[in-house]
Amino acid sequence: MLIIFCVGMVLTYALPNDRIQAHIRESKEILLQSNANPLFGEYIEGASLDEFTDLIILNTAMNKGKNKDENILVRAFENSRYTTEEGNQYESLKKTLEDESLYNNQEYSRYWHGIQTIIRPLLLFFNYEEIRFLFMIMMFILLIIASIYLYRNLSFWHAISFVFAMMAVCFFIVPVSLQYVGVFAIMLVTMILVNILYEKQKQKIYPYLFFIVGGLTTFFDLLTVPLLTLGMPLIVVILLKNKEKRDIKGSIIDIIKLSLLWCISYATIFFAKWVIASIILHKDVITVAIKNIIFRTNGNAEYPVTRLGAIKENIKYLYNTVLLALAILLVILFIIKLIRNRKYIKEYKYTIPILLISLYPYIWYFVFAGHSSIHAFFTYRLQAIMIFGILCSMIGFKTQNLIKGKK
Repeated sequence: MLIIFCVGMVLTYALPNDRIQAHIRESKEILLQSNANPLFGEYIEGASLDEFTDLIILNTAMNKGKNKDENILVRAFENSRYTTEEGNQYESLKKTLEDESLYNNQEYSRYWHGIQTIIRPLLLFFNYEEIRFLFMIMMFILLIIASIYLYRNLSFWHAISFVFAMMAVCFFIVPVSLQYVGVFAIMLVTMILVNILYEKQKQKIYPYLFFIVGGLTTFFDLLTVPLLTLGMPLIVVILLKNKEKRDIKGSIIDIIKLSLLWCISYATIFFAKWVIASIILHKDVITVAIKNIIFRTNGNAEYPVTRLGAIKENIKYLYNTVLLALAILLVILFIIKLIRNRKYIKEYKYTIPILLISLYPYIWYFVFAGHSSIHAFFTYRLQAIMIFGILCSMIGFKTQNLIKGKK
């Protein structure tokens, strides 16, 4: 993975810059008039784009370097961009688009910026608006395919639960934001692969899959909702496993094993970028990255945070009256279902492992309180794991067959 990532970044930065910069300029008007307000206004705050980071991604894609003679290898691991003294990304992109003599003055070397391996090749042929439209088509196709596999291998209600979880975190915003696409695309593809491996009786490949996915998440994601690529597919793995053998202890062992493999890969690939960048750039990227991690976990004097405050802030962005009404309706229907199928209540003990996975978002918020508080407007989407997990737990096991027959 490390070799592929390094080669991929170098090849990406070797692409001709003129066509890429020209296509960014084509979308200059829409880029500079964007404001990232929620699509539905203040009552559904979670439906907001992260256009601030999109501008950083496009500014980095310009690949001007810190000087004309800076070599490709340095550019590929420095990931520099031009930024004004005020740090305003709209003004920064405007100036660097209008003044070709401006070179970059700020680097962003602690991340891999793997999204550039997708964005820069696309910018050879399309502008920003066209890329967003292309991503919209791709992401909804992946969502449909993943839902079909859930219907085929689990039930109609599991597929509906998945779609509901995606809509609850405003999935329709994801395809039109370069910042969000990477992690959601990886999650959807992983869920599809989990189902394909299950159908082909290749479940032994799951550990390798989760290990690779952890590394890919580090490579493509700029710390949005990385745990989504672990939690959502992991729920599906446990659901598929329990179709054949209901074993709480075995399921918990699988959760620990696959989660550890994902985490080891995620952390190792992250640390590797700091080491590689430090060697190539002759700078101490590791210290800078560690200081940033401390800030992401604890905040600072300028951005004071608390652990419980981070959790509350993310719940706030998830909450709206529409979801509350639907949640109340689901609870009422669930209670009716329990009353009508009392003899199957003991079957719900097998949902304990899924409920444990449902806690993953809140563990993340607790640990990375600084990041989760400041960026709650997109980190709240991690709660899709909780929504999907709880809905799947409500469906249960034996009762799902009764419901499926009456759908």
